[in-house]
Amino acid sequence: MVEHRDAVLRLTLNRPQRRNALTDEVMLRLASAVQQASAERSVRAIVLTGAGDKAFCAGADLTPGDTPFKPDFARLQLPMADLARAVHACHVPIIGRINGACMAGGLGLFGLCDMAIATEDARFGMPEVKIGIFPMQILTMLRDLIPPRFLNQMCFTGQPIDARTAFSLGLLNRVVPAAELDAAVDALVADVLAVSPIAVRRGKYAMRAVESMSFHEMMAFTESNISAMIQTEDAREGLAAFNAKRPPEWTGR
Repeated sequence: MVEHRDAVLRLTLNRPQRRNALTDEVMLRLASAVQQASAERSVRAIVLTGAGDKAFCAGADLTPGDTPFKPDFARLQLPMADLARAVHACHVPIIGRINGACMAGGLGLFGLCDMAIATEDARFGMPEVKIGIFPMQILTMLRDLIPPRFLNQMCFTGQPIDARTAFSLGLLNRVVPAAELDAAVDALVADVLAVSPIAVRRGKYAMRAVESMSFHEMMAFTESNISAMIQTEDAREGLAAFNAKRPPEWTGR
């Protein structure tokens, strides 16, 4: 389900009967929605979640006929990888609303989020080895997020971790009772909407751009970008509002 309201795009995996499991169609639709959001200036935050109260996403649908694990050697790129590419190129902050089980490909989606809030009963895992495969693509999304020892344990045993452990590892911004999940997500969204839209978009672009740079490359890139940012309308408005002790009025330009 795709809902655009008040500068927020809400993407909801709507297959609760299958624990919001992923199919090729679902992943391609997600990728398309994220690409459109990145190109649309009116979108300032994306909230990604699953329908119901049991699962955020249980991973790939393993039902015969629905599973993404169909051999097709003529296909050079896979839907999960294309979704990851679309999210990596997106300049809009993505907030994960983790409302239950977050497993396998679902954990990959979680890894693509910039921030995340989960319920106390959420579980996080990569059980692929239990069915004879390995979380290959998922590792790309999680290597910089999960500490190596825990990543190894989760990959090699397939055993999940609970929300409190995920929080202690720095994977979550907050853990809340289920009844408080929406309020917590809304509060985080409000914090994002309160600041300069262009600062956030250019900032997220820069954070992605420097990932593979050396220290000196990062410094050269960022020092040239801060000079450009000072010239934006939002930067001039922010400085004027600060000195006038009034709330800024952002234009996003």
